[in-house]
Amino acid sequence: MFLSRRSLLEGVLLAPLIPLSGSKPARAADDFPATITALREGYEAETAAYRRYALFGRLAGEDGYRGVAYLHTALASSEQIHAENYIRVLNGMGVSPQAPAETEIPIGTTKDNLIHAAERELNSINNTYPAILEQMKEEAHPEAMKIVEYSWASHKQHLDIINKIRRWSPRHFETVARKIDKKTDRYFVCGICGSTITKVPTDDCPVCKEAPGSYRLISPEDFSG
Repeated sequence: MFLSRRSLLEGVLLAPLIPLSGSKPARAADDFPATITALREGYEAETAAYRRYALFGRLAGEDGYRGVAYLHTALASSEQIHAENYIRVLNGMGVSPQAPAETEIPIGTTKDNLIHAAERELNSINNTYPAILEQMKEEAHPEAMKIVEYSWASHKQHLDIINKIRRWSPRHFETVARKIDKKTDRYFVCGICGSTITKVPTDDCPVCKEAPGSYRLISPEDFSG
């Protein structure tokens, strides 16, 4: 039996509204309580890290440590990307967290600030990000898992310099600072994942695999405040 033209049109228009056999219904935000908690906390932590690096960079510049200031500035930009990723995913889940309150940032000398930053970076690599991923693992929200893995991988890019700073700065800070000054050329940060490198890759970003056009040059004055 042939369908009428009207019946045929109704079938075509309604087809997208009928679930395919075996397809999974979209999961609501209520299905991801641990993920939402982790992303909220991560958003606050990344925002605090951004503010801390921006301040450390400005203070290092005032003290005349050009390379150290630029390093902090580049890392501030990376942390800002991470924070933006967290809030983007939260918004996509229907969650709108308030901007974290600005708290007082403990500061010391440029030497103290650099060592403190290196210690925090290492703790993030070894403890913070693995714990976040473990917290979210059971719920397995793909986009949330991805952006946390991006943050973790971009932090691990700095592991070599982190270890050198921790090893040599306590007793040989001036030598370390001069080496950073001498070796500092330009920093580029990927706007997708926060990867921070000194030379734009010829192929895709090593972290998020996006095209190299996702990188932008960071100016030493970006967060001079």
